[in-house]
Amino acid sequence: MVHTLKMILMGVTRWLLVGMVLVMTLVLFAQIIFRYFLEQPLIWSEELALVLMIWITFLGSALLLATKEHISIDFVVEMMSPVWRRLIAACVALMLLVFNVALVYGAWLVAQRTAGSTSPGLGVSMAWHYAGPVIGGALLALVSLEELIIRFRAVFSSRSEAAS
Repeated sequence: MVHTLKMILMGVTRWLLVGMVLVMTLVLFAQIIFRYFLEQPLIWSEELALVLMIWITFLGSALLLATKEHISIDFVVEMMSPVWRRLIAACVALMLLVFNVALVYGAWLVAQRTAGSTSPGLGVSMAWHYAGPVIGGALLALVSLEELIIRFRAVFSSRSEAAS
């Protein structure tokens, strides 16, 4: 069930990211045209690009984690026995889940505290700036939870095989 939910959410996330990158590119291109050629800068474009960049960063992180494309330095772990590799992978998955839950909690608190403030360029609630880390962090936590389940199953299945 977690895997199916993750796959659906990652498919939607992939298309959202494509749309966000496209919108950001168009907005920044329009800003260049309006500022340097028409001498009428758009007051909202830089802020929209900033908000999109925040969202792209956190949603993209979740997508990269789900597809296992994040950078990892694992040469020391690769020299260890398979049992130790599974144990370390389970510990890393647990730490990642804890970090991502803390990220969601912290971003949620900030979003709540800034919800009453209005951004100067866009005129929307500042909570939109922090909603990206909340939603991206929740996706990261979901992916981390699935990874933790997989890693703990691997640890306990190897122990039961060793006991047999």
